[in-house]
Amino acid sequence: MEQLEKTIDIGTYDTAINVIGGLKDISVIFKALESYFSENDSLNDLIHQRNEFNIRTEKSRKRIESAVVKTFLQFKNEDHRDLIQGICSAVVPQQDKELALVWQFALNNRLFRELTTDVFVKIYYSGRTTITKNDIAAYLKELLLQKQSLNLNWSEITIDTLSTKYLNIMTKLGLISTGRTKTFKNIRPSSEAQVLFVYFSKLYEPENNNILTNEFLPISFIHTEDLQDRLKKLSLKGFFNMNFNGLKLNVELTHSYKGVCHVIYN
Repeated sequence: MEQLEKTIDIGTYDTAINVIGGLKDISVIFKALESYFSENDSLNDLIHQRNEFNIRTEKSRKRIESAVVKTFLQFKNEDHRDLIQGICSAVVPQQDKELALVWQFALNNRLFRELTTDVFVKIYYSGRTTITKNDIAAYLKELLLQKQSLNLNWSEITIDTLSTKYLNIMTKLGLISTGRTKTFKNIRPSSEAQVLFVYFSKLYEPENNNILTNEFLPISFIHTEDLQDRLKKLSLKGFFNMNFNGLKLNVELTHSYKGVCHVIYN
């Protein structure tokens, strides 16, 4: 197992989306995670020795490695690391693993998180059936105007590439269709994935028990109207404790991050 990486500042913006969105097969990210936690393998061997990302030049491999580390192998704390390791070691269905990858990306990358909460999810729940590159580009241009103090200096080409690569990622993670017209899939997280999300949301705002005010909530892909009923059913199974007083829907974890995956996927 590799050493815990230094946690990055997830309050900054970067363009790692372009690198991850350029991967031909994003499922290799799962192999990267597994190699990271393996005692008999390493991310370096996977990328540089076996070239499982199928990248021709060493310079490009280093670029991929840097983006993978920043977006998927950064951990807020040991609980965060334990959760990801648990997902890698348990028998988790592919659809749940893909959602977990969305949540991990969102935890570690501010731009991906905000594009998903402020654009992707809002359009998904608006009743529209499709999302376009122009939707993403318009948001990015507005972001530049609102965050001028950050001196992001993204060119039109950068914005166009970010828009395309973001949609590529969501396509490869099974949330929208392939082809020129990006149609939303019917995103219905399994009961097990919903439990995983609760644990991810607590990582994002560990001091906030009220999940209704957790800024990570939109990425649950659970409609707010259904949230109380769904969480109540899961709490009755002992995955976490929940109480609702009419205003606050408080959730308290009952399992360790290290063991929760094996409990829910047992």
